Amino acid sequence: MTRLMRAAVIRAWGGPERLELDEVERPVPARGWIRVRVEACALNHLDIHVRNGLPGVRLELPHVSGGDVVGVVEQATDEAGERLLGRRVLLDPMIGRGILGEHHWGGLAEHVVAPAGNALPLPSGDIDPARYAALPIAYGTAQRMLFTRARLQPGETILLFGATGGVGVACAQLAVRAGARVIACSRSPEKLARLRALGVAATIDIATEDVRGRVRELTDGGVDVVVDYQGKDTWPLSLRCARRGGRIVTCGATTGYEATTDLRYVWSRQLDILGSNAWRREDLHTVLDLVVTDALEPVVHTRFPLSRAPEAVAELEERRAFGKVVVRVE
Repeated sequence: MTRLMRAAVIRAWGGPERLELDEVERPVPARGWIRVRVEACALNHLDIHVRNGLPGVRLELPHVSGGDVVGVVEQATDEAGERLLGRRVLLDPMIGRGILGEHHWGGLAEHVVAPAGNALPLPSGDIDPARYAALPIAYGTAQRMLFTRARLQPGETILLFGATGGVGVACAQLAVRAGARVIACSRSPEKLARLRALGVAATIDIATEDVRGRVRELTDGGVDVVVDYQGKDTWPLSLRCARRGGRIVTCGATTGYEATTDLRYVWSRQLDILGSNAWRREDLHTVLDLVVTDALEPVVHTRFPLSRAPEAVAELEERRAFGKVVVRVE
């Protein structure tokens, strides 16, 4: 049996040209781990950051990214893993303090290894692996950010910056489902129309509209919750758009970490500024149960074969995606 596998490999840090399809040694599971034959791997901005090289994170090259994985368990090294043999599973990307695809080789390959305890069995039968691969990093992060950290309640109004990416669309869907009134921001009229089709109450084109003015028109003094993981470009607006006693929650800073905070808004409006980091296993169980019961339909923008993985990443990197980009491994 061959010990090689196809993978989208990073052999040097840098731009899109650094991601190349190649054959590499197939990983061998350690004790307590399993080997999974990958069927689908959803992309995240983390894949772009990993390829560019993450400051303060030391990774050995070559490296394979990709954290959101669905596949079939093919090899086990202990009794817990043996019970999963032949089962289709979703992998929780959080491995200890590391993340699959960042600190460990990920799923943009034919095979991946992970702890047996990270495998969440999926329904048997004919299912779409991409539907479930879309969940962990985007929907798990959104679930925790909205409900554990921001404590979003039915009837509250929430403002979303960066509403058309994976996490943003997940926030929109989960907030609408929870009975919140959602106002979503984007620079794309086409994507804003798609958000309205998901049940978003109002949209703001930040390229042509006055965001603060529109929020004033749409609310009585501002929104209850602001979700802002864009950072530098939108943070000053987040402070101005929250109502007195409102909450601002962030899980990242895609436009830059050094955001300006006008403290007058923080103390005069008695704002709560909340950080939210990743997800917990209970968040994955929550969103997984919603999909299994058809209470939630993850938005999959498009699917690419593994042979076109660089194009798939470009779809995300060049901001053409609405929702999740998924790589299929066949």
